[in-house]
Amino acid sequence: MNPRTKLVLLGLLAWIIVPWKGLEYGLFESTSSEILDAYAWKSISTALISLSVFCLFLLRPWNALPKADLTDAVISLSCFILIILIAAFVKESLGCGAAMQLILFLLIFSLALSRMGFIQGDPFMTTAIVFIMASIAVFVLFPISTIFSKVLFLEDGTFTPMAFYRNITSFGVGRTLKNSLILAVAVGMSSTFLGLCFSLFSVRITKRFKGAARIFSMLPIVTPPFVIGLSLILIFGRNGTINDGLLFLFGNDGLFICQGNEGWFHRSSYIYGFWGVFLSQTLSFTPICFMLLVGMVSTINPALEEASVTMRASDAQTFYNVTLPLLRPGIANAYLLAVISSLADFGNPMVLGGDYDVLATEIYFSIVGAQLDYARASTLGILLLSFSLLAFIIQRKWIGKKSYVTVTGKGSGGYFQPLPALVRRISSAVTLSWMLFTAILYGSILLGGFVVNWGADYTPTLAHYEELWARGTDYGAWPSYLTTLKFAAVGAPLTALMGLMIAYVTTRKRFVGRGVVDFSAMISFAIPGTVIGISYVLAFNTAPILINGTAIIIIISFIFKNMPVGIRSGISALSQIDKSLEEASLTQRASSVRTIFTIVLPLLRPAMISAIVFSFVKSMTTVSAIIFLVTADTQVATTYIMGRVEDGDYGQAISYGSVLIVTMLIVILLVEKFIGRSRIERTSGK
Repeated sequence: MNPRTKLVLLGLLAWIIVPWKGLEYGLFESTSSEILDAYAWKSISTALISLSVFCLFLLRPWNALPKADLTDAVISLSCFILIILIAAFVKESLGCGAAMQLILFLLIFSLALSRMGFIQGDPFMTTAIVFIMASIAVFVLFPISTIFSKVLFLEDGTFTPMAFYRNITSFGVGRTLKNSLILAVAVGMSSTFLGLCFSLFSVRITKRFKGAARIFSMLPIVTPPFVIGLSLILIFGRNGTINDGLLFLFGNDGLFICQGNEGWFHRSSYIYGFWGVFLSQTLSFTPICFMLLVGMVSTINPALEEASVTMRASDAQTFYNVTLPLLRPGIANAYLLAVISSLADFGNPMVLGGDYDVLATEIYFSIVGAQLDYARASTLGILLLSFSLLAFIIQRKWIGKKSYVTVTGKGSGGYFQPLPALVRRISSAVTLSWMLFTAILYGSILLGGFVVNWGADYTPTLAHYEELWARGTDYGAWPSYLTTLKFAAVGAPLTALMGLMIAYVTTRKRFVGRGVVDFSAMISFAIPGTVIGISYVLAFNTAPILINGTAIIIIISFIFKNMPVGIRSGISALSQIDKSLEEASLTQRASSVRTIFTIVLPLLRPAMISAIVFSFVKSMTTVSAIIFLVTADTQVATTYIMGRVEDGDYGQAISYGSVLIVTMLIVILLVEKFIGRSRIERTSGK
C-alpha cells in the first residue's frame, strides 16, 4: 500500500471517529450529546468536502495522466484552503477532526511535491517546509492581517477606509505616540551607553568583576515583568525608603528641622511617569546591550590598535579613531534593540507609567474595561508594529552594508592598548555605581516579601509566603505556578524545534517561498508582544479557528513569540557546521531524516538546549503576549502577579517574583553546568 493511500484511509477513519466541529468546553469537559453533535456524519457541514475528496483520492481517476502528482497537489491544497474559507464564511468552528484532516491534506500535498522533484524528491524536507510555511501563514501572517482588517471593516463587514485615519487622529493618539518614541529614544541611548561602559570595564579595565557582570547580565532574563518596577516603588515610591529617609531628616519635626517648625520635604510620587518608566526600562535593557557589546569588545584584533600606536597616535586617538569605529555595528545593534524593546515593553509602563501613556499600555486599556474598542486597539497595534519593524529594518541595513571583520583565519597576537584615562574613570565609576544600585534594587525585592508592609510596617513576617505557598496546591500561587510550568515545559521544546527547523531549511535549502519564510521570521523578531496578543484575540475569537480561552492558544503564543530565539541559536550553530558532513551522509545513501537525527542534531545539541532553556524562561516571564489570552482556568504566574499589583498587594507580588527568579536561576545554572561540561569534554578529548 503506497503512502498516499494510507493517508487517505487514515483521513476516512478520522472522519468517522473524531469530532469534526469545535467543542466549547473541550473534548474532555463536554457532555456526550455535545460530542455526538460535533461528529462529521451528524449534520451537513464542511466535512462533506473532506469526505468527497478522500473518496476521490481512493478512486484516483487521473492515475494514468502524465501529471497525476501535480493533480494530487492541486486538489489537496485546494481542499485545505476551501474548507477553511467556507467554514469562515458559514461561521463553523473547526475541531480536532477537522484539524487532523487538514493536516492529512498537507501531508498528501507534501508527498505529491516530493514526487515532482521538490527539494530533490526528499519527502521529509518537503513536509517540513510545507508545515513551516502553513504554520507561519496561520499563526503569524493571518493574525497580523486581521489587525489591519479591523481598521478597514466594521463588525458587519462594511468597508470603512477612513476609520484608520479617524482613529489615528483621535484625541490622545498623537501624544501617546510621541511619548513612546521619546521614551524609546532616551532608553536606547542610556542602555547602550551603560552597556558599553560595562563591556569596556569587564574586558579592557579589570576582570575581577567578570563573574558579577555575568550574573548581572542574567538577572533581567529571569526577572518577571512588574518586579523591577515594584522594586523602584519600594525605594523611590511615596512610602519608599528614600521618601522615608528624607521625611525623617527634613520633614515635619525632622532631625534637621527645629521643633514645631514645618519641614520643607513632603512625601512625593515622583517615581511615577516618564522618569520612573525610563529608569526601570534602562535597568531592564542595559544588560541586554551589555551582552551584545561584550563579545565585540573582546574580539577586536589588538594588532589594529598596535598599528595605530606604532604610528604615534595617543591612547585617546586610538580609542576614538580605531576602537569606537570597529564597535559601531555593535553599538547600533544594541541601540536599536533597546528601542524595539522599549516600544514593546508593557510591564514597566503598566506599573510606573502614571499619566504617561505609551502605545503598549493604551492597546491594553482599549480592550480591557468599558472601552472594548477593537478598532482603536488595532490602530495602535499597527503603529507599534510599524515603528518596531522600521527600527528592525534599519538595524539589518546598518549591519548588513558595511564590513567590520577583525577576526579572520590568520593568527593574530598582541595585547589591547590602554584605554584613555578619562574613559577608564567614567567606565569604572558608572559600572560600579550601577551594579551597586542594581544590587540594592534586587535586595529590596528579596526583603520586600519578608516585611508586613514596606514603607509602613517593617515587622519581619512570613505571612506573604504562607498566603501564597502554605495552604495547599489548590490555593494561593500554586495553581498559576504549576500552570505556568506546564505551559512553559510544553512550549519550550516546540519553540526550539520550530526555530531550529526554520534555521536549517533557510540556511541549507533553496526552495520557492524561502523569501516568505525569511520575511515572516523577520516579523517575529520585531513584533511586540502586545501586538501578538491583540492579533490573536481578533483572529482566533471566531470561526473557523476558535481557540481563545484555551491552553492551546497560550502555548502557540509562546512558540511564535519566542521562536526567534531558536532561529538565532540555529543559524549561529549551523554556520559552524560544514555542509560536507551532511553531504557525506547523503552520499552514503542515508535518508535526510537519518542525516538530521544522527549528524545535525547531535552537533546542534548545545544550541538546542540553550534555545529550550531560554524559551522556557521567557515563557515563564512573558505577560504582554498573553495578557489578553488568559482566563480564570488558564491564569499564569505573570498575570497573577499583575493582579496583586493592581490590588496594591506589593508584598505578595514581590514574594511571588522572588520565587520565580530563584526557580529560573536554578534551571539556567543547572543547564549551563551541563552544557559547559559537555563542551569541555569535547575540546579536551584527543
